[in-house]
Amino acid sequence: MATLGRIRNHGVLLLIVIGVALLIFIVTDFVNNGSTFFREQRANVGSIDGEKVKYNDFFALINQAQDFVKVEQNRELDDNAFESIRQDVWNQLVMQTIVEKDARKIGMIVSKQELSDLIIGANPSPYISSRPMFQNPETGMFDHTMVARLIQELDNVSKSDGQNIDMEQVNRLRNYWKYLETNIKSATLIDKYNTLLSKALVVNSKEAQFAYNNSKTSVDVVYAMKPYFTIADSTINIDDKDIKALYDKRREQFVHEPSADISVVVFPISPSAEDIEAVKKQIETAKAGFIAVSDSTIVDSVNYNSDVPYVDVFLSAQDVDADLKEFAFASSKNEVYGPIFIGNTFKMAKIVDTKMASDSVKLSLIALQEATPEATKRKADSIMNLAKTVPFAQLAAQNSLDKASGRRGGDIGWVREPMISQEIAKKAFVSPVGEPFMISNNNVTSIFVVTERTSPVKKVKLAVVQRQVVPSNGTQSKIFQDAKTFAGSVSNSSDFRKVADEKKYQVVQATGLDRNAPRVLGIADSRAVIRWAFENQKDATSDVFECNDNLIVAVVDNINIDKYRTIDEVKPQLLAELRRDKKFDILKGQLEGKTISQLQADGMSVDSIKGLNFAARSAGSLGNEPTMIANAPFAEVGKTSTPKKGNIGAFVFEVISKTEDSAPFDPNQTKMMLYRQNGNVFYYVMEALKKRYNVKDQRYNFF
Repeated sequence: MATLGRIRNHGVLLLIVIGVALLIFIVTDFVNNGSTFFREQRANVGSIDGEKVKYNDFFALINQAQDFVKVEQNRELDDNAFESIRQDVWNQLVMQTIVEKDARKIGMIVSKQELSDLIIGANPSPYISSRPMFQNPETGMFDHTMVARLIQELDNVSKSDGQNIDMEQVNRLRNYWKYLETNIKSATLIDKYNTLLSKALVVNSKEAQFAYNNSKTSVDVVYAMKPYFTIADSTINIDDKDIKALYDKRREQFVHEPSADISVVVFPISPSAEDIEAVKKQIETAKAGFIAVSDSTIVDSVNYNSDVPYVDVFLSAQDVDADLKEFAFASSKNEVYGPIFIGNTFKMAKIVDTKMASDSVKLSLIALQEATPEATKRKADSIMNLAKTVPFAQLAAQNSLDKASGRRGGDIGWVREPMISQEIAKKAFVSPVGEPFMISNNNVTSIFVVTERTSPVKKVKLAVVQRQVVPSNGTQSKIFQDAKTFAGSVSNSSDFRKVADEKKYQVVQATGLDRNAPRVLGIADSRAVIRWAFENQKDATSDVFECNDNLIVAVVDNINIDKYRTIDEVKPQLLAELRRDKKFDILKGQLEGKTISQLQADGMSVDSIKGLNFAARSAGSLGNEPTMIANAPFAEVGKTSTPKKGNIGAFVFEVISKTEDSAPFDPNQTKMMLYRQNGNVFYYVMEALKKRYNVKDQRYNFF
């Protein structure tokens, strides 16, 4: 009984304890089991109409686009190209998805048969017929059989065991084809959809007549104007309630994506004066030996003293650096120039030899590789013999491993000596036109032929010693320590600016940064700074970011994740509009009841506009001034207007003369003009569809 009594006395406490325990259990279970949900959210790069865009799917599209560019342009991609491709892939994905969703509602599709016809039919899509990959090397025209051949080759690889096959190249071609096929289908659907939109915009005869009437009457106008800036802003009082009222009225104009305003101090990782002096002493010491070195040892001398190896080719004027060109073509053999210091690099040069020779040659290529070096050599010898009687272009198309040039009959274009290897250059620039020569490298043999060459010009062989000054370890440590000390001494925006001012560091602002912006202030590898900013709050200061050749310390000035820009952000714009209204009320009294001549006598600016009509986009020196354009064509000749509120000032005008266009009304021509003006309707529809399908871009979680 005593125990029951104690329980009754402490019942409320027990209920609280049990409730807390249950809450902890529920929350723990949700966190443990719900972590999958959060991981899944983080695995999405966005969503369209509620459907998630998975990271893996998006990355596969990026790979396809990258491989497409690599195959088309036969080059590797730099960071800027990767960045551009990622943005293009997202834009394409959004457009393809929203158009497909909207088109499906009205039964608009691209059928399998239609897609097949666009690829291998009699009238292929321009997206495929314009591809260099499918152009006949002899005619330069689109060849259906080359499309079928690529499809067959990819199919054969899928059925093979994969041995003795360059799978990296195969996968690249697969991605190329996937990208091409997907974009043919989407481009066709988008074209259908856009055609439907354009046909839905009907211009009737009354609209055409109205447009004709608006442009038919032109007027010559004289006006007097007094700019708003003649009244000081400080003399105009604006109440906060007026600002708030205008903000509420304009609110929908201030919709925006989340943005960040940050300030940064950049610490360039650059050489110190001591670093420069140390390299200067080294190259000056090397100069004596450079002057005395013989032709037989010049290669070793340059390679020992220079960051850039010796290039044993003759150079024309366009191939010599601008800072060495005058010396190279005005000096004699064995003369030495320098050292000079340009762009953190010391240079000195010596003329090894000069001659008259072709600046460029046009080359064709047959690339060969068989199972063994012996088999490769046998095939190369056979082709060399055949080349005496069979056109080189035909042999290249039939035998070259380089399919891109093979489709052009082996043509790889015009080259100059610095563009190709020294081994090839030494043969290409002395071989007669039309006489093939071979270059072997491991198990790959290349057969070249010079098909054309330019007239001889003066060329020079230069020995150039270059030594770039790079920051020493000590310099880098000091720069990093300076940045680290600065970052550690600030904790808010006020500290940031105060300490930066004391240290004479330049504070640079980056405003309105988009969540997916690739970099800050154009600084390479600074994407991490933007991600950090959106993960923090106003006044947060960062640690040191290492961004390629720069260190960055940042502070968050503002993070705006609301749908609308705040009243403080747009206050200058609102103030300008309210001040303009009040200034007009003042200027209106100065203009009212006066003629143009009287106003000119009062010192106001007077100017004229000729040939102004209602369809005009500009009003002479006033620029885009809708008030003048809307009123002047319909005003009475010789009568001074009432004061008008313009964009840059208050004005009155007087129509001097009116002219009627004598050209008869052509409804068809006018309708075509109006159709062309509606040509950008697709853009506005896409923007509306993005809102309709609630497109969310969350790529910032990954890139």
